[in-house]
Amino acid sequence: MSDIAVASDHSNVMGRSSYETDVNLSDIDQQAIKCFEQAIEKESHGKMSDAIEFYRKAFKYNEKVDLLYRKTELPSKIEQMRQDYGVNSTIRVDEEVVNAIDVEKLLKSFEHEEARPPDPNDPNNDSITIKFANLGIDNHPNIEVKPVSPLVHLPNDIWICIMELLLITEPEAWINLSISCKKFAFLGLSSNDIWRKLCYLVYPYQNYEENQTFLQSNQTPGALIDSSSLPIPEDQLLILPAYGHSWKRMMDERPFLKFKGCYISVINYYSEGGKAEFSNSWSNPVKTITYYRYLRFYPDGTCVKVLSVLEPFRVVPQLSKYNLSRNITSALDQVKVAGHQSSVKEAHRIYHGKWTISTTGEVHINIDPGSVPYYTFHYHFQVKSLSRAFRYNKLNWIKYYTVRKQMSEDDDRVGEVSYLTIKNEKPFKFSRVKSYDVDTW
Repeated sequence: MSDIAVASDHSNVMGRSSYETDVNLSDIDQQAIKCFEQAIEKESHGKMSDAIEFYRKAFKYNEKVDLLYRKTELPSKIEQMRQDYGVNSTIRVDEEVVNAIDVEKLLKSFEHEEARPPDPNDPNNDSITIKFANLGIDNHPNIEVKPVSPLVHLPNDIWICIMELLLITEPEAWINLSISCKKFAFLGLSSNDIWRKLCYLVYPYQNYEENQTFLQSNQTPGALIDSSSLPIPEDQLLILPAYGHSWKRMMDERPFLKFKGCYISVINYYSEGGKAEFSNSWSNPVKTITYYRYLRFYPDGTCVKVLSVLEPFRVVPQLSKYNLSRNITSALDQVKVAGHQSSVKEAHRIYHGKWTISTTGEVHINIDPGSVPYYTFHYHFQVKSLSRAFRYNKLNWIKYYTVRKQMSEDDDRVGEVSYLTIKNEKPFKFSRVKSYDVDTW
């Protein structure tokens, strides 16, 4: 591999309009990098056969082309990211340091904070606005301090009412308001009233497995069952003592399903084909197959499921139990022949089912009828969190099986259970869909 001479004057390099390094590359090395970049592009589009061929060519030119690429191309790409997205685009946060922060203690310290304009002449001012202004970004040293809006002097009770309204109408706005300043951080994220409202917006609409089992075992004709006698009462005050009388702790520790969006699982696998006749290629053609699983839940205990190769932008707008056609129509399906639409493919069908969730966060979905008429399909998932910031946004597979239904009087296979493999399945992740708001409740 040819020698690489990188400019040692870092400040001079950073001062250029674009990241440039003094690198002397031979024609062979340049050709190796070109093939390596083409391989990366092909791989990103799922064209694995083409990617493998380009990788082989690149490593034939230079056996250390990957190291060469990192030294010559990555710095310029990183610098381009900094110019496009800011200097923090390539800085990673230390998760251990973040996790060590006592959030409750930090929010509590904001209890008596009041909004006030920062003093730019105070050298000890710890205002973030002043600190950023003092960086001299965009050659703008003058600091314009605007007066504080008189709205911040409203009583805290009124602000809490406003935040409760945001919780109902636009949860993202509640978060954005809560992180706008220390005062709102305390009111929006530490107030017991806010967390209580959130609990009442979530948990009464969960369809609990324990309650369904109790109701099925107490089916007395004409009997009325008090909701407070259920294993999981609808009145959240009866459950609060189990969480130390803390509404926030209830939200942190009690799993739930979300309705204002859908859960999507993306599955990729590689399919290897055969060589063409008289081919002297070293490898068989390989391509990436991608398909999606979609789940959408409703508060009444119903749900819809789709398994399709169609991407989310086509499926999500049509993923509804009120979709009368019970199909996802793609651009290819909508081809009109002699004034009539072609029939929708079975692979894009919307299947309806029922769901329950246990107190431990295990979700059970029952699809009937399914893709096979003589089977009832059962899915079991565990509700998990993606991170501290994305609570209960993930569904992990537990098991997947079918139960044979009775198709005739002499059917001796009724109740036969067949377990299906979940080896290649991927977890579902929740995606918020604003257009689902009207259709949810």
